[in-house]
Amino acid sequence: MEKAGVGLDFYMKTFHSDNYWSATPRAERPAQGLPRHDNMWCTWPEKTIEFMATVKKPWIAFKVLAAGAIHPREGFRFAFENGADFINVGMFDFQVREDAILTQQIITDVNQKGRRRSWAG
Repeated sequence: MEKAGVGLDFYMKTFHSDNYWSATPRAERPAQGLPRHDNMWCTWPEKTIEFMATVKKPWIAFKVLAAGAIHPREGFRFAFENGADFINVGMFDFQVREDAILTQQIITDVNQKGRRRSWAG
């Protein structure tokens, strides 16, 4: 989209680490598309990080918890530290307060430490 000059307002991309128990081993991941494991939605996160570092538009990361395989503490941090401006996360009503507090703490920490990609949006 960037090369084609398409005037997008923002990007929305699946994004999560591959550091969890059911992640498809790297040697078994396809070069394109998704692996056979049903909770892996970001096959090569480092490629997403590299590309999004070049983009100035806001980035909304989703599937940051890999369908519940990653704890919010790790998933939210991974997304914000690696360039996501926003995260789209499904949760139950009783999780909203805790996840909002956690998000605020992580963003504060990331801002203090700095990150490679500037905030957009």
